[in-house]
Amino acid sequence: MPLVLLPSVADKADLESLVSALKKNKDWFKQMIIKYSAVLLRGFDVQKTDYFNDVLEVFEWEDIPYVGPVPRTHVYKRVWTANEGSLSEFIYYHHEMVLIKESPMKMVLFCEVTPPEGRETPFVPSFKVTDRMLEEFPEAVEEMERRGLKYTFKALSKNDTSSMRGRGWEDAFGTSDREEAKKRANALGMDMEWLPNGG
Repeated sequence: MPLVLLPSVADKADLESLVSALKKNKDWFKQMIIKYSAVLLRGFDVQKTDYFNDVLEVFEWEDIPYVGPVPRTHVYKRVWTANEGSLSEFIYYHHEMVLIKESPMKMVLFCEVTPPEGRETPFVPSFKVTDRMLEEFPEAVEEMERRGLKYTFKALSKNDTSSMRGRGWEDAFGTSDREEAKKRANALGMDMEWLPNGG
């Protein structure tokens, strides 16, 4: 993991050739994602966010708007930044968008700017973590299955970009109206409680 796909020849590295190949081999590509858990496209001329969006559009996957504690910026159509928080904070392994009932089945990442050493985006398939936990901590897994898990996060009204988890509730729910924010949270399967500091 991952499966690495490179251009077959140098003159097939352009965006048009990549999009054409993905369209012709869409079903095969989806099977490779299942088989390897991750597919890395390397060496193709996908250097801009609009090019990346063209690649995303090939698959017609559902676009799930981001809901969560991380400040992100909309860049272009289906493309968002990964995190606007400080580079000094470590990002722990996590499930994407666990705060809503229907979390995404796929994550697609694009690197436009190479991150500093040690700040790359690591990932691991959840089933591998589960298998390891079943081997090493079977009682803990059994207890989690029995009791379930509950995720919580605190959010101020405005974004705090000094924190990896500093997204404000106004940005998260697209409104500054508390009642509307609560309705939108409930529609996503989330409970909301107001704090004295406005969060």
